[in-house]
Amino acid sequence: MSIVVYSFLDDESEFFKLMEKKYNTKFTLHKHHLNIDNVKDAEGFDSVVFNARDAITSEVLDKLKEYGVKYMSTRSVGYDNIDIDYANKIGIKIANVPSYSPNSVSEFTILSLLSIVKNYNNLLINGYNRNYTRTGLVAKEIRNLNIGVIGTGRIGSLTVKHLKGFSPKNIFVYSRTEKEEIKQYAKYVSLDELYKNSDAIIYHIPYNKETENMICKDSINKMKKGVYIINVSRGGIVNNKDLLDGLKSGHIGGAALDVYTNEIEYVNKNIKDIVLKDEIIEELFKMDNVIITPHFAFYTDEALLNMVSISIDNIFEFKNTGKCVNQIKNI
Repeated sequence: MSIVVYSFLDDESEFFKLMEKKYNTKFTLHKHHLNIDNVKDAEGFDSVVFNARDAITSEVLDKLKEYGVKYMSTRSVGYDNIDIDYANKIGIKIANVPSYSPNSVSEFTILSLLSIVKNYNNLLINGYNRNYTRTGLVAKEIRNLNIGVIGTGRIGSLTVKHLKGFSPKNIFVYSRTEKEEIKQYAKYVSLDELYKNSDAIIYHIPYNKETENMICKDSINKMKKGVYIINVSRGGIVNNKDLLDGLKSGHIGGAALDVYTNEIEYVNKNIKDIVLKDEIIEELFKMDNVIITPHFAFYTDEALLNMVSISIDNIFEFKNTGKCVNQIKNI
């Protein structure tokens, strides 16, 4: 089995070594992202391991097929960067990591909520500048807020349970599928009711045709004035222009964004002296009531271990059985 790895991170090194030992093999590791410019690095390999920042287009897939690649595995839950339909059409099998550490994302969600309602980001910035005045930094208490959670899958359910410990006024949840277990912690309501009554809204949903631009002018107008928005799911669920307008008007009181549509421009990069092409993100960077983090919610030791180990296990399951429990079918 010959495996090439794209978008390799130094922090993943020890976990890839563990998998090399497990399968008595060696991986070829590349730090650059997989795209049409460097797809040739996959020539001579039958399997490719990559992540959510790699562009798995039909053009890339055609080249991989030409080079003899049979199996691919992404070290991520999301796969909107992959042309799955085309991969299935040409016979390249692709798997994902359906869950690597829901707890890490849920914990970070709570951190993001607390940071935005407590002005913690601004406290830190002021502290770095030796400014310890408190004027204009009045915080809110969770127990006085109604919290809305959209999506009660693995991560959303954990967030609801964690939130309960802070005793908010109410926890409102919306999901296409209701879980009986969650009803002891929160109240399932319609989406419009959640918008209308929530002081802060947390998004734990996948990105697809139904959720694209879910946070938009129409939905924002249904929300309470001063609402806080926490997005740790996918950047594509946000219409960035509408979000910015909502922040400027004051209808949105603040936002904590761990994901963004064009995040590849800055995630895992030092952009201190760089002006990004995306003018909206540049405006968001400058806003005191916006916290932007580099798609970091998942980034724990346990999550990295699971992402690497499951993605490699997927490849060997394909090889040994011709199928994989985590194979991505047509969207």
